[in-house]
Amino acid sequence: MRFQRTNILNGKSTGLLPVVPLMKRETTRKITVINGETKLSERNHKNTMQKTINAQNIYTVLANGENENIELKKTIHNIAILGKITSAFANSNGGTIIVGYDEQYKKITGISETEQQKIKSFIERLNAQNLCTLYPFIIEDKTLFIIEVQKADGTLQLYNGEAYIRMNTSNHLMNSTDIRKYYASMPTTTVNVESLVNQ
Repeated sequence: MRFQRTNILNGKSTGLLPVVPLMKRETTRKITVINGETKLSERNHKNTMQKTINAQNIYTVLANGENENIELKKTIHNIAILGKITSAFANSNGGTIIVGYDEQYKKITGISETEQQKIKSFIERLNAQNLCTLYPFIIEDKTLFIIEVQKADGTLQLYNGEAYIRMNTSNHLMNSTDIRKYYASMPTTTVNVESLVNQ
């Protein structure tokens, strides 16, 4: 399902739906639609996510392989895949992307400074800093690059106008049923769900 009138993860809104562009680290913005009127509130916010990968758990995390909350990549051939994974983790329970590990051969390959900068620049272009924590992790004289994605706070996160959700080890494009379930799981919502699913 495409959402042609919105583009959250790219920091743009091309329509009048109740969408929330991902703001820079210090600011969050909440938009609610009540009886067709949009109300906006803004507050200061800092990304307080704790780094979850450390020397005590890294080998266990890698040995356990991919799961609902872990994505392992030897490298990023198509940088756009990060947008889909970020959306999927944010719309699920959050998760961690580890770049520089070959899961097939159980080998730490590491990534270069150039690759790290490419990833950083992409996350910045998504304007997703308030949901992501990025950091290098040196192990066996090689550098893994860690991207930790926080669960979104009640707002569906899109990439290129589409919403994704994490299911087991895959990132699935959300359909209208998935979107209804997403908002139905929240205690309260002022989002006009039908206006989203009928685009």
